[in-house]
Amino acid sequence: MISFLKKSLNLLDWLILALAVFMFWRMDYANLTFMNKIYLASFGLWFIMLGVRLYIIYKNGGGKNG
Repeated sequence: MISFLKKSLNLLDWLILALAVFMFWRMDYANLTFMNKIYLASFGLWFIMLGVRLYIIYKNGGGKNG
């Protein structure tokens, strides 16, 4: 499973995940602004679409060759 993720996720996916972890770690959840809520919703949608993309890649043979 780990090798599948390494082959399927590109550099931009890893960068988005790293920035999301950093921003979620630094976010003040008691005082969410409108921009924080937009960011949370955007990341949630991105995460769902990433899951769909990984499912499609997995069902079509495991991703990139090599």
